[in-house]
Amino acid sequence: MDTGNGFADFAKKFNDFGNQLGNNIKRVFSESQETRRTGSSSDDVLGLDAEAFREATIAGNDGGELASYVNEKLVYEAGVDLESRPMLVFAACRLLNPDVVDYDRLLNLILFRLDDFVESDYTVVLFAANARYKPSAKWLYTAYRRLGRKYKKNLKALYIVHPSRWVQLLMTAMNAVLSPKFAKKIRWVDTLSELARAVPISQISIPAEVYQFNATKEEEIAVPTPGLATGRFFGVALEQLMGIHGELGLPAPVADALDYLYTHALEVQDLFRRAPATATLQQVRQQYEAAGHVSVAYATWGEHAAAAVLKTYVRELPQPVVPPHYYELIRQMPDPQTHGEEAAAYARDVVLPALADPPCVSLLLAALFGLLRAVADHSGTNNMTSARLATAWAPNFVHSSQPDLDISMCSVTRFTEAARRTLSDDEDDDVLDLNNGDSEDRPNVVTLAKLMVDRYQDIFKPTLEAAEALTKQQAQRMQRPPLKPPRTAPTMDVQQLAAQASDEDIAALVEEIDDALVSDTNRPRAVTAEDIARRLKAEQNAAARPGVAADVASSGPSDALDDEIIVSKFV
Repeated sequence: MDTGNGFADFAKKFNDFGNQLGNNIKRVFSESQETRRTGSSSDDVLGLDAEAFREATIAGNDGGELASYVNEKLVYEAGVDLESRPMLVFAACRLLNPDVVDYDRLLNLILFRLDDFVESDYTVVLFAANARYKPSAKWLYTAYRRLGRKYKKNLKALYIVHPSRWVQLLMTAMNAVLSPKFAKKIRWVDTLSELARAVPISQISIPAEVYQFNATKEEEIAVPTPGLATGRFFGVALEQLMGIHGELGLPAPVADALDYLYTHALEVQDLFRRAPATATLQQVRQQYEAAGHVSVAYATWGEHAAAAVLKTYVRELPQPVVPPHYYELIRQMPDPQTHGEEAAAYARDVVLPALADPPCVSLLLAALFGLLRAVADHSGTNNMTSARLATAWAPNFVHSSQPDLDISMCSVTRFTEAARRTLSDDEDDDVLDLNNGDSEDRPNVVTLAKLMVDRYQDIFKPTLEAAEALTKQQAQRMQRPPLKPPRTAPTMDVQQLAAQASDEDIAALVEEIDDALVSDTNRPRAVTAEDIARRLKAEQNAAARPGVAADVASSGPSDALDDEIIVSKFV
């Protein structure tokens, strides 16, 4: 039996069936377009502009409970990928019952959630397994049609994890309407181990249902663990490259990127929101790590490569810029929107000194936020306001063993733990928890970063003054003439001294030193060649000084030995 031909026939039938299904979906959708009532357009809400429609959709008739659920449980943030692009997670296992939830409104809420990210390059991870409720093919087709160019253009990768046969069949069917460019962005992932090789899953809050399904695929999740830093720059402790107090200067990847971006990129559109090709970033890193290379010429690679390298270097520091034990310290910062002066003083006098461990961290932040301040000053041209810069940079400042906590600290929507409303394990999945939580928006790393850009001079003035003083001290030290060596009497080689002494003199000298050692230490020991050499040197030095030779000759053994000790220390 020719198994190869059999498989080929099956694959052809599968693709033919998928294409036929796709054409049917397209035809059914087109035929029902005129008569179908949908809540997915602001035209259905007469008299409301886009912003009013958004607010009305978010509030709904449940006080915004469904919107909170979508943002926190269904489509949620997950740190950054290996190229510093923000990641979004779509958990299909948390889809709600379509008989209870309005899926037209659900689609709008999902699109509103994507609006927070689509202006920058981003990555989506779709967990497809254990979905209790599956949306209809018509709804999925509508969702794709609603994904305009702004959603597709900046989506760099869509990882579909644990795809079922239904999902694979549906995607094959959708090939009839999917654009070729979008189809190339899809990555099929069978296990979490495979996903871990593509994105840092330590930054993803993975639902328990996904773990349960993955256990049927593999016994253990193999997560690549970074070993000890073997490179020259990336992953190396900051104090090792800069010195504890920054006396060695900024590391080469930081200094090169800052120099190039200051000179060429202050007016570049969407700086820090666009990522270069993965191969480009890898090549630049290899140049830095290669022995013999001191710097990289970014004129070859471009502004976005320099920006990506700068973010990558900061993100891969062994100790994060904002360690997790300081999260609560940042949470206690006054709200900059209502208490700007107090917030700036708190950041300068409390937060920054705490983060300056070691002190070189504050110098790195001063250099980095000086650039961000300059970029924000050109926001009218480059479209990068302080808020957008803070959003792009915050995920690179935090990483710990608790992805949920990290995400809350760099969330652009600033959700708080107290405000989180989730489904409890013992409740019906079709019912949302309507308990009211604390809706206060507490500051996080995004808030702190924006404040540091807006009030750069106020916050970093003490740091800049200390750096300037250190630079002046180093300059003065370099200009100071070297110390002259102390003048000493001309000395002769030990062998020359011994050659000039007679046998009787050496014998008498041995006896004399031996008696002195016994009297001083009460520990008799044999006289060594070093003792003789030292004594001969002492006598020669004493003879070279006027009036000293007679004193040495007339003094006792102990006095001569003391004189020898003093001279030997001086020499």
